[in-house]
Amino acid sequence: MTRDDALLERVDTSWNELSELVAKLGPDGLARTGPDRWAVKDHLAHVAAWEHSLLALIEGRDRLSAMGLYEPSEEVDAINGAILKLHQDETPQEALKYFWETHAQLMAALGNLSEDDLQKPYSHYQPSDPDEERPMILWVAGNTYEHYAEHVGWINQLINESSAAR
Repeated sequence: MTRDDALLERVDTSWNELSELVAKLGPDGLARTGPDRWAVKDHLAHVAAWEHSLLALIEGRDRLSAMGLYEPSEEVDAINGAILKLHQDETPQEALKYFWETHAQLMAALGNLSEDDLQKPYSHYQPSDPDEERPMILWVAGNTYEHYAEHVGWINQLINESSAAR
């Protein structure tokens, strides 16, 4: 079977919405920080880190180390906090570069997956986790278009709150 073009279109559509929002903000806007201390650039690095995690899943590598993390954790909030700490000192330009480059790598990998590949369970790609049987397609959705949409909402909220505070 060939790859799932509908899935790739859905990823592209959501990615384009996030990318257009980022482009509208410009370099100064990437440094805007919300009340939770996350700047727009931090959202971009976060998205890229989770895309690296998905790449590692597809390639059968350790997902945390692919994100640049080496302390074992299954707690998502702890992982997200570690990602923030790892990237918080990066400039907006560095975060943006990481964001773009990681996405290009991920799209190349996704383009090589067939529909059959997408239906294989997580444990097929990560044999060290034999109990996780949800199909790859759900992991792709959660780490791409669903994730992008969450961050579009949070970035828009950050923009609205920082504009109201001025």
